[in-house]
Amino acid sequence: MSTLLPASPSAEINTTAQPSRRWLRWLLAIVLLLIGLLTAASLLLDPWLRRKLEEQVAERSEGRYRLRLEALHTSWWRRSVRLQGVHLQPGPAARFEGAGAAWPRVQLDMDELFVTGIGLGALLRHGVMPIHRVLLDAPRVRVLALPARTAAEPSKPLHEQLPFQLQGIRLGSLELRRVQASYGAGKQPHASLRRGDFTAHDILLSAAGATDTQRIAYAAAVEIRLQGVKTTVQYHNLGLTAAQFSSRAHRLTLDSLRSEPLRVGAPEGAMRVALMLPQMALTGLKTAALQRRQFRADSLVFEQPRITFKPPTVPPPSLDKLLAPYLDRFQLAHVVVRQGAGRVTGIERRPSVRDITLSGHGLRVDAVGAHDPKRILYAQAWEVQTGPGALLLDAPYYRLTYQRLRIATRQRSLEIKDISLVPTLSPAALNRRKHHQAPHLTVRLPYLGVQGFDYAALANRKALLMQQLVARHPRIKVAGDGRFPLNPQASIVTPDALGRLPFRVDVRRLLITDCNMYFTYLAPTTKRIGTMSLNRMRGTITNFTNDPRHMTATHPAMARASGWLQNRCYVQATFWLPLLDRRGTHRMVGSFGPAPIAMLNPMTQPCRLVSFKQGQIRRVSVRMLADRRHIEGVMQAQYSGLQLTFLAKDGGADHKNLFSKVKSKVVNVVVIRDQNPRRGELKPGSIQSRRDLRLSVFSLWRQGLVSGMLNSIGVPAGMAQKFSEMQ
Repeated sequence: MSTLLPASPSAEINTTAQPSRRWLRWLLAIVLLLIGLLTAASLLLDPWLRRKLEEQVAERSEGRYRLRLEALHTSWWRRSVRLQGVHLQPGPAARFEGAGAAWPRVQLDMDELFVTGIGLGALLRHGVMPIHRVLLDAPRVRVLALPARTAAEPSKPLHEQLPFQLQGIRLGSLELRRVQASYGAGKQPHASLRRGDFTAHDILLSAAGATDTQRIAYAAAVEIRLQGVKTTVQYHNLGLTAAQFSSRAHRLTLDSLRSEPLRVGAPEGAMRVALMLPQMALTGLKTAALQRRQFRADSLVFEQPRITFKPPTVPPPSLDKLLAPYLDRFQLAHVVVRQGAGRVTGIERRPSVRDITLSGHGLRVDAVGAHDPKRILYAQAWEVQTGPGALLLDAPYYRLTYQRLRIATRQRSLEIKDISLVPTLSPAALNRRKHHQAPHLTVRLPYLGVQGFDYAALANRKALLMQQLVARHPRIKVAGDGRFPLNPQASIVTPDALGRLPFRVDVRRLLITDCNMYFTYLAPTTKRIGTMSLNRMRGTITNFTNDPRHMTATHPAMARASGWLQNRCYVQATFWLPLLDRRGTHRMVGSFGPAPIAMLNPMTQPCRLVSFKQGQIRRVSVRMLADRRHIEGVMQAQYSGLQLTFLAKDGGADHKNLFSKVKSKVVNVVVIRDQNPRRGELKPGSIQSRRDLRLSVFSLWRQGLVSGMLNSIGVPAGMAQKFSEMQ
């Protein structure tokens, strides 16, 4: 009888492991077989696919392009395709003419095209195919020629042109790295890009992606970096060192933007712009709104721009009309210019300005903003500060400069400091160039301020409306040269000239403080220069306007002035000026004194050969009425001890000769009234003088004073009038 022994544990393990090992062997064999099949398929597929792509390009382009691939690799595991050494060459130029005119001639060389994460299942189901990433590495594009513009039918949207009846493509990211591009067939391209990097995230190329208002050309986000951009636009060479754009950060920056006009080739009268812009930053850009033809952003900042601008002969359309074909709405919360400088050439005034700091708020550059009467140059408000500025007036005879300027439209204020108006020629040279007598003005004005400036009226209606204008401490020099003929044209320095202006002027109050005026005149007969001064003058003008609602016969402009004649005689005057009176009618009352009458000698001796030897003015009061034909009135002069001496042009050391001495004696004894009043009776002087419209209203007032003074001291009225009208 045999003894039954228990089975060992190791035997049980062996019996159960054998089926498991066989299953693992079968699984490993199947995997290896699949790998082998896939590898074999891949080895066979890659060359076939490479040839197929090259053939398709030649076939679809009808021989216009030839594609050559150095290598193509597919990966079933990574669901990827890698193309290396991509070369796209255009055929002869003749193939792009005629029926091929719509094809651009492009040459492309690229290190690598890499596509990963291809959703093959969705491709088979014709659904929305996912792709994880598409990378184009170092593409070098050269556009040799662009197609001619034809009135072709609008093409379908990109998502409606997908192959294999796909409903769409969802691409995780599209990257273009180290892009180089140029346009132009010659050695010097018309445009070039040294390097560009482009990344688009979450691209939904489908009908849903096309209607998604938060996307930019199907992409959820876009980032662009450019370096070394050069191009030629409208006869200008443009250069850009770098640019960056991020739709996620809503920011666009430009570094070192340059514009230089071409030296040759530009048509006559074309606009020319030389620009150096170190940096520009656009922030808060609503990129998705651009697809709806709307531009919206928070701020646009220009850092230290330098611009030289020559305007075109034919003015271009307004800015809103230039943007209208591209944008339906343009809104910008803020625009800022920091430390800019500008210069305008090609026009007579040639203005220039430095150290510009500018800030605009609430800009709307479209038809709505252009016609909004409350906006000023499309903005709700502007603030401007500048350093030194200059321009030519009555070019090229006067140069106007200032050192500081400040504009605040919200506060309706304007301040200009250290204004200077200087002639570019001497008095004789100025008159010689103009062929007639012209005022030779030199003005120094430390401060000019305006309150209540209606900038909107100026920008939209070309109306100059102010509440108050203040000029402090002006210094004015006027040099005349009587050796030249009078200007044949009528003077514009007359009260009624304001009514003939083609735009509205309304200054409620004009104030001048501490004004000093110095006059010199070279007499044509004596060839000597006489001098006169008005010192420490203060003046106000109210209701200075050509608005018929404010300027009436009962409510004219009123001017009051006071100061010192020759720094020795107190003078005051009041003027009533109906500025819309076509006859130029206006009146004046004034007074001056006391002072020694010899204070007039610096002007009368060299110019009229008359010297007041002695005499004291106690008080002179004047009433005058003037129009475009003449001036008339009454002068009441109180003086004593008057004695004058006539001088001779060819006299000796004392400028006298026998004839002048006899003439002086006779006039003092027979003609001149040595004091007034005499024997208790005040003899008034009659003011009568005819107006020469070639002369300013200031000359007319001087004529009235001369005729009244001469008649007051005893010169017959007719002789006094004739003497006053002498130039």
